Amino acid sequence: MVDQDHRPQINIVSDVSPAIIDRVVMMHMAYYGEHFGFGETFRETISKDLLMFSRGLPDPNSRLWLVVSGGDVLGSIAIDGACLGEGRAQLRWFILDQTLRSQGFGLKLLDTAINFCKTNGFREIHLWTFSDLHAARTRYLQQGFRCVEEAHGAQWGREVLEQRYLLEL
Repeated sequence: MVDQDHRPQINIVSDVSPAIIDRVVMMHMAYYGEHFGFGETFRETISKDLLMFSRGLPDPNSRLWLVVSGGDVLGSIAIDGACLGEGRAQLRWFILDQTLRSQGFGLKLLDTAINFCKTNGFREIHLWTFSDLHAARTRYLQQGFRCVEEAHGAQWGREVLEQRYLLEL
């Protein structure tokens, strides 16, 4: 539980510091490393992609939201509205620190990202994940996403059944 003086807030970030990138990567590594054995390849991929994304901010079609409490980053989600073009956005870097899980912050982050896409006239939201993320898949399906593609791949350093989900707006 988070102490009352440091209630988590969801903030838009337009200037992404190296410390923010490091923290988002660290959260991903802590979760995916522990539960799925993802290692250095995964860390390098996330670091590189998040750095490239951050260099394009501020952008009217892209956003990074962070859950922050007492100056600590405890969650993130991003919409990359530039990478797919043609009214399509990509949902990326959706992660919560274990201290915030099961408190509604995941749903708040997803709702924030989806509402941003609706407001900004996107037709579709795409996200790439893998089949072992059962809780995330349930959340995506509840929001109206559907799995439209599956293929075995090892882009994150270990073979998994990769999935692409689509939400038509």
